Amino acid sequence: MCRLIATFIILFAAIPALEVIKYESKSGYEKYVLTLPLTRTNIVQSHYLFYFLVVIIGTLLSYGIFYIHGFVSDTSIDDGIFKSVSLGTFIILNAGAIAYPLLYVFGAEKSDAITIGGACGGLVICFGLQSVIGYLIEQFPISNLNSSVYVSILYTIFGVIIYIFSFVISVFIYHKKEF
Repeated sequence: MCRLIATFIILFAAIPALEVIKYESKSGYEKYVLTLPLTRTNIVQSHYLFYFLVVIIGTLLSYGIFYIHGFVSDTSIDDGIFKSVSLGTFIILNAGAIAYPLLYVFGAEKSDAITIGGACGGLVICFGLQSVIGYLIEQFPISNLNSSVYVSILYTIFGVIIYIFSFVISVFIYHKKEF
């Protein structure tokens, strides 16, 4: 249950960041922003950086809520919370990594379906990556580090790598896009 709550907190924090593209398209801002002294890479970079910062804020908010819950209810905070929040961060980062290139290709008119598809894609990637992370833990055991912390760190690293790879793809797509 904690995993689901942690993911929803981060998801609800990050959804408005994906909606920015829809509002930019409706207002015609995306056509006029190209007249500013900005490169297309800067425009994509600003979308990705904003989404990443919102995910970080959602992650910190999720940790804070679980910390306050543990403090108020006199329950100890275990490593499972750390794993749940990092898994939620991974899923939401992958949802953005899937959604942004698709938003640049198909446009903001289909943003609701793309956002839902990105969230489902993030879940699919999460389940697919579980076996890879299990294999890495077996091959490279670290004796002085708890396995749940190790798993959390691996999920976060893989999430950031996939997000950066998606940024490169989005820059390529946005350079080819005509307005």
